[in-house]
Amino acid sequence: MIFSEFAQKKSPKLLIIVISMSSVLCLFPNHSSAGSKWVPTFDDKPVSDREIEEVHEALPAGPVVRPLEPRRVLVYSATQGFRHDSIPIGKVALEAMGEKTGAYTAVVSDDPANFEREALEQFDAVILLSPTQDFFMPSKKQRDQFSNNEWKELEERQVRLVDNLTNYVENGGGIMGIHAATDACYEQEEYGEMMGAYFESHPWTRNMKVTIVVEDPDHATMRPVFGESPNFEIVDEIYKFRQEPYSRDRLRILLHLDPERSDKPKREVDMDGDYAVAWVQSVGEGRVFYSSIGHNKHIYKDPLMMKHYLAGIQFATGDLKADTTPSTELER
Repeated sequence: MIFSEFAQKKSPKLLIIVISMSSVLCLFPNHSSAGSKWVPTFDDKPVSDREIEEVHEALPAGPVVRPLEPRRVLVYSATQGFRHDSIPIGKVALEAMGEKTGAYTAVVSDDPANFEREALEQFDAVILLSPTQDFFMPSKKQRDQFSNNEWKELEERQVRLVDNLTNYVENGGGIMGIHAATDACYEQEEYGEMMGAYFESHPWTRNMKVTIVVEDPDHATMRPVFGESPNFEIVDEIYKFRQEPYSRDRLRILLHLDPERSDKPKREVDMDGDYAVAWVQSVGEGRVFYSSIGHNKHIYKDPLMMKHYLAGIQFATGDLKADTTPSTELER
């Protein structure tokens, strides 16, 4: 029995009160804050049928390792800042790869509600597909759509949900970051420490050919993907990271760029510098895998790169066991 039915049977006066309150709420539709209900939406260009076919042709035939149990992962790609045009095809590829390989089932959603504590517990891992800036917030151009109180609520939600995510990983969850996952949440240091680094610049832009060295060829996430190949060439945008929090004292570096064998960067770089591309680390009881590869659409139609992602996802879910001893400790 709904409340209004109960009111009608018990007291006609009470019914009048209920109807009156409903009328009041209709007169003031913003009684529930727009800030608390806001969900990001994006006018992305659809992925063509031909591109979908090319994605499916590039996917691995099976998992890197057999899952210990059915795995459920969240794919999140909301952006406050720059939005990569590769995000739509990335969503298609990550969802289809789970279906084809049986390694996981993907929930592709930009609803921030998935990052509430109880909701996160439903997932074995979270994949951050090139989110940018404060990715639970509207863009700065949308600021005038919200009152000061609503914007404050949104800012508070941003902090709370990022805290939920870092706590989720600390307590045993897994996270995989793709490309711009390091170009986000600059005001929350725990996020940068969890992801492993913050973006500084991209000296190698999207049309440049670069040589990527397989630095840790025997690592469990590398050997099944690259085999005996010491390096590979790719055309993609490659990041240079801020000095902090990036550190080989905390991260196990798996791939790095060789500037000597890559196209000349758009800006001056230290040719002896450390240009890491992929790594793993343990954060509390949780697992983190990050790869800066993924700016361009063709990456998600590249069999080698899709297997690279699959290994990272299966590490994040806990199925692919891998050493996270920091690189500096291996050199001692």
